[in-house]
Amino acid sequence: MTQYLTKRLSVMLFTLWIVVTVTFFLFRAVPGDPSLVLIGPEIEASAADSIRESFGLDRSLGVQYWSYLTNAVQGDLGMSFRYRVPVSRVLTEKLANTAVLVLPAMLIAFGLGALLGSYTAVRPNSRVDRFITQFFLSVKSAPSFWIATMALVTFSLWLGLTPSGGMTTPGAPRIEGLERFFTADVLSHLILPLVILAAIFTVEPLLTMRTSMTEILNDDFVEFGHAKGFSRSRITIHAARNSLLPMVSLIPSIAGHLIAGSVIIEIVFSWPGMGREIVDAVNRFDYPMMQGTFMAIAALAIMVNAFADILYTYLDPRVRLT
Repeated sequence: MTQYLTKRLSVMLFTLWIVVTVTFFLFRAVPGDPSLVLIGPEIEASAADSIRESFGLDRSLGVQYWSYLTNAVQGDLGMSFRYRVPVSRVLTEKLANTAVLVLPAMLIAFGLGALLGSYTAVRPNSRVDRFITQFFLSVKSAPSFWIATMALVTFSLWLGLTPSGGMTTPGAPRIEGLERFFTADVLSHLILPLVILAAIFTVEPLLTMRTSMTEILNDDFVEFGHAKGFSRSRITIHAARNSLLPMVSLIPSIAGHLIAGSVIIEIVFSWPGMGREIVDAVNRFDYPMMQGTFMAIAALAIMVNAFADILYTYLDPRVRLT
């Protein structure tokens, strides 16, 4: 186990270094001058040079890269060009805002997918099976931007059931800490983007659970259970429990897709999370913020993959950690 964790940690750090290196040089290859975005295109050359020097942009790329890498190892991700505060401080708030959207959406997608997958597996090719499967396939196939926009127009503008966007109502008192996520105002803004994000990614767990459980229901031990006189509900519960293992392998991919999909959802609903911050940082040539957000997302994806591998091993003793 210790050998596996050491090997896994080395691979994780190497992967993270690759991501940091690629994003660092890729962002700087994009045409544009951050100093012009910061203080306008009509500034004097001396003022622009002063801005570049203050942010270290006058140095060579090699020096900038080494400085950024050594500081990042110590937890210093630099100073945001836009906010003029440490990137880590901004990321802490934005990451929490994204997490409160993505994590519940992931739990709902897996829970609803497992429930509906089990339900359709015991009623194959029925009207309910076809309706549920086709509905979630249609939601997944449609552009997420269109679905989010239609939901916003329908439930917010036409019916007035939910707020029209943002995280809080303008003028509402600001609450610090985790308590802000449990206020009625924030929850009312959260519910619609949360439901849309969960609905988009429910189809993978649903189909995986349905396929796995259908195979198990056709196994010999299920026929033996019927012959022994076990109730249908008891057999179904036992089959569903054994069908959950393949769902674990979906965790990394669904988590990655949810983080990527949250970018569109955050833009449509004006949710102040990581996805929206990435777009703003790119538009403003905020190098430290761009690098910090991508590093945070990459680190999360790597940790989720490692967690899924370890969890799969504990759930299925036949799998060895190597």
